Amino acid sequence: MIKHVFLAISLCLSLCTSGALAADKPNFSGSWKLNVEKSDFGPMPKPQRVEFVLTHKDSQLNVKSTAQTQSGEVTNEVKILTDGAEFTNDLHGQQVTGTAKWEGKTLVVTQKATMQGTEIVVVTRWTLAEDGKNLLQEVSISTPQGELKQKAVLDKV
Repeated sequence: MIKHVFLAISLCLSLCTSGALAADKPNFSGSWKLNVEKSDFGPMPKPQRVEFVLTHKDSQLNVKSTAQTQSGEVTNEVKILTDGAEFTNDLHGQQVTGTAKWEGKTLVVTQKATMQGTEIVVVTRWTLAEDGKNLLQEVSISTPQGELKQKAVLDKV
């Protein structure tokens, strides 16, 4: 169970998403750093450091992330489609499928993966602060064993 949750958290952190299809949608492009003190990881251990580089063009968002955890450094690179089309990424040997949609100025990304026969569903809600200096990530991880909620605050670098 702990391994499943750790993989799900890794999935959440690596799939930081954003982008804009129209002028009224925020653009989350740039370099971001996790504010560990303002974030809440629930019962899971806090990562020591997480950094993201987001590049958005049209309806595709490329996300590069580097996290330093108790288990070592983890790097990921994923592509997210922000126009509602299904996308697939390979995350450490696991196929992850998802879709993203806008709810006002919040981007909602739903991702699914099956890890060791267990389905994990991760819903991530991304909201940019009005001043553009912080990005809020609200995460809900659902497994057959229950649901885990987390909140990450990212500061623009």
